[in-house]
Amino acid sequence: MRNRIALLDAAARPGPTHRTISLILGTACLLLVMLPSVTAHGADTAEQETSYKFGAFPMIAVGQMHSVFSPVAAEFAKALGHPVLFRTKPTFAEFREQLSLETYDFAVVQPFDYVLAHDKYHYLPLARFEKPLKGSFMVLADNPLRGLQDLRGKKVAVPPTTAAVTLMAKKALQDAGFDLKRDIELQYTKSHDSCLQLVMTKSVEACVSSPRAVSLFEEKWGKRFRALYLTPSIPNTLFVVHRRVPRQVREALLKTVTSWPGSSEAGAKFIEINSMHLVPATNAEYDVVRKFPVGLD
Repeated sequence: MRNRIALLDAAARPGPTHRTISLILGTACLLLVMLPSVTAHGADTAEQETSYKFGAFPMIAVGQMHSVFSPVAAEFAKALGHPVLFRTKPTFAEFREQLSLETYDFAVVQPFDYVLAHDKYHYLPLARFEKPLKGSFMVLADNPLRGLQDLRGKKVAVPPTTAAVTLMAKKALQDAGFDLKRDIELQYTKSHDSCLQLVMTKSVEACVSSPRAVSLFEEKWGKRFRALYLTPSIPNTLFVVHRRVPRQVREALLKTVTSWPGSSEAGAKFIEINSMHLVPATNAEYDVVRKFPVGLD
């Protein structure tokens, strides 16, 4: 009798409903769908943590920087057999901060940032652009001005205060007898791009830039500029590598960039964009930059 009552009780208890079963099965399927993406996200995070970090000072807009330097990062990854991630910052100040934090394993820096990176933040010279760097006072191709003295009383755009060409331009103007507060109006911009755009819209008479930045800007916008004046030169922009990077990796990077344009399509494109080859760089070459007057007003 007791067994019969137990059986009746069991039969009377409600079992899992169709809705409950569907909910359980749906949850299980969702977890199975999510699992690959969670795993992939974890793999991506791990790869980012172990990848070499490659940066470059923001000479042009960030999106265009990626189009120029991401293929270089891919070439480095191929040469090293190790992931390389390209990262930059939208402003010179933010990029300098990353250098001070020693975020990048290797980077492309302008000459004045090189001195800072080497002397304070443990970076070593790797390879520089072969031709010396000159600051170019650029005007529209049809501008009637013919020389530096024609800029007296005019408004001239320049990249940020720490940019190499800005410092070079200010010294050239002072050497030519300009009072930087009375004889000319300097308008500081956040990048070479924004500087050249002001010339294109005729908001300023000229922009101080570099041949590489001008070439990239002309290609993007289809506008033609000409150099009104070129400053005296200093050693050019260069690739640097942090001391923590093993020597064999440094040597592989140097071999890679100095073999361009002949060794790869991406390398050939990079050399074409910059209109010059890369050669081994030495620290002593930049002593002239260390002696350069930077507190110019």
